Amino acid sequence: MTGSRALTRLFVALSVSILLLPGWVGAPEATGAPTLPSGFVLRDQPSGQAAFDLTDFAYLPDGSVLSIGKSGKVAWVPGTGQARTLATLPVHGSGDLGLIGLAVAPDFATSRQIYLARSFDTSGGAFTMRVARWTVTGTDVPTGLANERVLVDLPGFYDVHGITGLVAGPDGTLWISIGDAADFTRMDPGALRALDLDQLYGKILRVTPDGAGVPGNPYYSASAPDSNRSKVFASGYRSPFRFSLDPRLGLPVVGDVGWNTWEEVNVVRPGANHAWPCWEGNVPTPGYSGLAGCAGVVNTPPVTTYHHGSGVDEGNSVTAGIVYSGSSYPDEYHGAFFFGDYATQKIWTMTYDSQGRLVQAPQRPPKFTGIGGPVEFAAAANGDIVYADIISGNLRRLSYPGTNAEPVAVATSSTDPSTRTVTFDGSGSYDFDGDPLTYHWDFGDGTSQDGVRVTHAYGAGVTRATARLTVTDRLGATDGTEVVVVPGNRSPDLIMTDPGARTFAVGEPVVVGATAIDTEDGVLPVGWTTLIRHCPEEATCHAHPGSPGGGPVFSLPFTDHQDSRVEITASVTDSAGVTSSRTYVALPREHRLTLTSTVPAALSIPAEGGVNTAMVTEGATFEIVAEQVAADGVSTFVSWSDGRTSRTVPVTVPARDLTMTATYLTPIDRRYQAEPALRQRLGAPAGPEVTDGTVRYRPYAGGRLYWSAETGVKQMEGEILKKYLALGGHRKFGPPATDETATPDRVGRFNHFPDWPGTQRSSIYWTPSTGAHPVQGRIRVKWEALDWEKGPLGYPTTDELPTPDGIGLFNHFSKASSIYYTVQTDAHAIWGRIRVRWEALDWEKGPLGYPTTDETATPDGVGRYNHFTKASSIYWTPATDSHAIYGAIRQRWAALGWERSYLRYPTTDEFTIAIGRQNSFQNGYVTWNRNTGQVIDRRW
Repeated sequence: MTGSRALTRLFVALSVSILLLPGWVGAPEATGAPTLPSGFVLRDQPSGQAAFDLTDFAYLPDGSVLSIGKSGKVAWVPGTGQARTLATLPVHGSGDLGLIGLAVAPDFATSRQIYLARSFDTSGGAFTMRVARWTVTGTDVPTGLANERVLVDLPGFYDVHGITGLVAGPDGTLWISIGDAADFTRMDPGALRALDLDQLYGKILRVTPDGAGVPGNPYYSASAPDSNRSKVFASGYRSPFRFSLDPRLGLPVVGDVGWNTWEEVNVVRPGANHAWPCWEGNVPTPGYSGLAGCAGVVNTPPVTTYHHGSGVDEGNSVTAGIVYSGSSYPDEYHGAFFFGDYATQKIWTMTYDSQGRLVQAPQRPPKFTGIGGPVEFAAAANGDIVYADIISGNLRRLSYPGTNAEPVAVATSSTDPSTRTVTFDGSGSYDFDGDPLTYHWDFGDGTSQDGVRVTHAYGAGVTRATARLTVTDRLGATDGTEVVVVPGNRSPDLIMTDPGARTFAVGEPVVVGATAIDTEDGVLPVGWTTLIRHCPEEATCHAHPGSPGGGPVFSLPFTDHQDSRVEITASVTDSAGVTSSRTYVALPREHRLTLTSTVPAALSIPAEGGVNTAMVTEGATFEIVAEQVAADGVSTFVSWSDGRTSRTVPVTVPARDLTMTATYLTPIDRRYQAEPALRQRLGAPAGPEVTDGTVRYRPYAGGRLYWSAETGVKQMEGEILKKYLALGGHRKFGPPATDETATPDRVGRFNHFPDWPGTQRSSIYWTPSTGAHPVQGRIRVKWEALDWEKGPLGYPTTDELPTPDGIGLFNHFSKASSIYYTVQTDAHAIWGRIRVRWEALDWEKGPLGYPTTDETATPDGVGRYNHFTKASSIYWTPATDSHAIYGAIRQRWAALGWERSYLRYPTTDEFTIAIGRQNSFQNGYVTWNRNTGQVIDRRW
């Protein structure tokens, strides 16, 4: 099949919306060693899924992984040990479908909830596409799934372009991407549902955990929160395969899999229309763009595109990724967006600014090639890019080992002298990057063992030994520590009293106590050490020592170091040199700090890596920063929700979650606030500001304000607005180019509109007697040339309408006049007694056809006329009234010199006589003989 990528070339287990190039007969083969930029390495880890089945994965709060497979398997992968299957769900796995989407609720630690997207068979050979919330059973470790709660159910039409991605927002909302569910093998008009706001296909949705629309969505209705329109965030997607939320903007960044030519990546603003199927990339889609449903559809340009093909810079199925938020990669990757192409096994990076504009284009050619088939991207604990490789079935971690932090080995021991058995415990070891560790013990007597907790019996000949623990992280970095053991000596018994499982605010005292008794030595003195471990979200951890101390009780205020916990260790050493220690970890009492804005904008918490939401310690003080100009490039910062007007302000975290909202004034807001008379006329806002492509608008009780970069802010209301919306609004006419304005005669009112695809320049005029009617394109050009309503036509009394034969278009006007248009004739006006005569002769369906001239004065200044397409005319004088002339009689009259001939003006239409037909004139007549075809003119 040429010009499309065939479904039959989808590999057997693929669950994503990927249409492969002609010539492929199956899954792409792994290409051997990947090509990576200098210093980078790829490390594989198991996913719990088979090759060609892995579709999605997510990290749980403890660093373990949930994964899903196309065939319906849900697996849990601990940091160490074997993967466990939690459930196998029934699926409809043909084509793009199956179990393909996974998201973990932000409160998983307490709610145990996840979201899954899958397709499954229903009766009669049909299938349903579903998003549902599930509860993960089990306490310490996951054991299964229960309590399915359906959020979205959609009927499927084809085995392609289904539900393509899930993202759980930090505010508890769920984002969902859905394809157009159209047939990719042909030009399927069903793809137009991607533009219909009352259908969920071809959309990005934002819903509550129960599936309702979210207040703040661009089309949300408080009276109908469960309506489809209330759930829609953006529209116009073919197969929006994977997306993430930008950590500064809080906006989705989406990859849309193309049809014939282009793959695209979009930074998605609320209400955006990315215009599939009318546009692909930045180009009108051949075939689709000519459909009536595409008339006036304006494209929202992608942030970047790439061409289909197998060339070095080309690809065939985009997978949107994530912004790199770590600190271990080289500087050029900080803040870069990583995205891939499954079909050609590539990863690109690009950088865009706070307004979603491309700053650093994707590399040409890409630097990461032969890397497998990325179908989902996520971040490791230190920010490393991790992706699901559906080809191998592995999770692949892209690391830069030169900056990998070494782990820290911590070992304790206890001895039973009666059996000379020592129990070793390495569970206190940690890795600053959050990597899982492996543990190796060298017991100091020539033997060794692996494991986090081990026991070893020493022989009678060993009186003293030094054991060594070596811990190794996933990237091969190691650390070691030694433990002195005396097998015949009982370890000191250290008992700690502590505050228990509680958390602390900044400055709150942490008080712990300890006593130590040794069988051989009696009571021992206790020494104290402290360590502050600082772990910024998604960045490299580090630690530094705090204040030491001694005695049975130790107290210190909880640290004000951001994203930190305090480890307080009590230690004792007996006379044999054997040490015992206990550690209490004081955890921060955290609340979520969230930055939002009235218009999408780059908001950041610099101390948290520049993200716009983070869990932060109660009592801590942070700076928060808002960009001066919002992501739309025109809205400007005004104030924070607490009234402060500086863009950079300190915030102290209270004893609750805190949301700080940055207020931005859009051009619409600025005008509304600046003009009291306008506010009075429009009334209070009736909904949020909506963005649709290049047009923005906000409804008010008495009308609307529209904005575009071309037209600025303009007002509409009343009957003109009703007519505008009834006929398609800005998608048909574009945004208003003027306010509603009174006509010079003060009788009517109007709005003008700009040149717009499919409509050209247009206006809507209203009077109390005519109502509101649009005039557009070439008819409007003619009306303007005839001096609008002040000219011979007056006000429009109809919309632009098609003629019965489907060839022409027309508007009627209030002064018994009309303008008719065809492609062949252009637009011409007809009015007065000439129009009366044309109407009597059945308009364009009669013997005259369409006007080819406006009403025009005759050279002698006495009469007026219109010519028509069927070699015909109507002439008028005050003395003769209007009469039609056509055919052979008109030819003879024209040959004689029209009204300048001796015949002068016609006094009748053509009428029947015994021998044929006749027109009478002021000074004679002309006859046509039906038998001979002879035409004769005579004087009276």
